[in-house]
Amino acid sequence: MSSHIKLTERLVRHQLFLQQFGGGQIKKALPAIRELARDIRRRIAEGNATDFAMARMTALQGELRFIAADHAGQIQQQLDLEEFAVQEVQFAQQLLGASVTVDLAEGITPEMARAITTSRQIQLVSGKEIIRKTIPQMWDDFAGSVALNSRRVVEKGILEGRTHQQMSRDVAELVSTRSRRQAGTVIRTAVNSVGTAAREDVYKQNADILEGERYLAVLDSRTTMTCAGFDQEVFDLGIGPKPPLHYGCRSIRVPVVKEAFRVGIKGERASFRGPVSNQTTYGGFLKGQSKEFQAEVLGEKRAGLFRSGKLKIEQFTDDEGRVLDLDELASKWQLTMG
Repeated sequence: MSSHIKLTERLVRHQLFLQQFGGGQIKKALPAIRELARDIRRRIAEGNATDFAMARMTALQGELRFIAADHAGQIQQQLDLEEFAVQEVQFAQQLLGASVTVDLAEGITPEMARAITTSRQIQLVSGKEIIRKTIPQMWDDFAGSVALNSRRVVEKGILEGRTHQQMSRDVAELVSTRSRRQAGTVIRTAVNSVGTAAREDVYKQNADILEGERYLAVLDSRTTMTCAGFDQEVFDLGIGPKPPLHYGCRSIRVPVVKEAFRVGIKGERASFRGPVSNQTTYGGFLKGQSKEFQAEVLGEKRAGLFRSGKLKIEQFTDDEGRVLDLDELASKWQLTMG
């Protein structure tokens, strides 16, 4: 088995483990999220006419954000991301070491690995924006979102003449559903980010035996156009798109061993319908799917352009992974939209 196949297969299997690990971390966070819902409900229920005057809404949002930030801090303390970072460094060293015939450079201390969880920035595509956040900043955004959405529920309740008790229940329901999903997304995104950063540090230390990293998207309908457009592209170490590219991203980058250290044998990669050639790109995979599947991934009009051969999968996004709307596609590629 070649180094490339071995690395790809083990990393794909490992990514499934990371998704399970992320799910376990979400379960650890649930008690704090339930307590957050109770505390915000209590604060709204204990409010008075002055608190709920429109002029006081900003102050109320600040109080709610303080509550949410306190619980977000508790969630961060309960997660196992620091030790996970240490383990990911060890995993990457073992993975790479088993795939080549030379000794690896080792110099990443546990302290350096743990620092990834607080200091490393993540670049994410969010609509038309590119945002850069550390994991603590993502949790700060979470707290702000909880406070803002809770305030909006209260404002709507005031206009509808709902009681404090009714509004407190509405806010608690919001936190227990929407905010809980947001927290889960932050956790899964953080797990993928820490794993990517830890492995990247190991690859950089062994740059002399590597020629880059191959971007690998998941071959199913949940994959975004952002990730699909980069699938199978090889980038220089530390350069180019790094998973997670967006909240909830499941993609990975696989190290490409220099030809002198590998044997070129074709292999397979996983897809939702079973193994396919490891030479298969997301675009090649999508061509073999039904019209309904293509429309689920791309949307009806983009799917039609894709089937007609007018556009390839990578042409639906810009160089940073932002999805182009139909007008932008028409302008950039001189297309007439029917």
